[in-house]
Amino acid sequence: MITHMVYKSDSDELAVLRAENTRLVSLLEAHGIEWRRKPQSPVQCVFVLSTDEKVALFCRLFRGA
Repeated sequence: MITHMVYKSDSDELAVLRAENTRLVSLLEAHGIEWRRKPQSPVQCVFVLSTDEKVALFCRLFRGA
């Protein structure tokens, strides 16, 4: 059902949206649904190539060798 609400101000609309968010979070938690983002582990992939290795890689990528 779509309803059109008339708000007196932006703060009224904000209050309605915050209340709706609170209600939805409560529903998710009541049903055991995880809704928070899990922290991402930092990417620790470092490649150190010599100049010769870089040239060889370039050749393989762009010449099909």
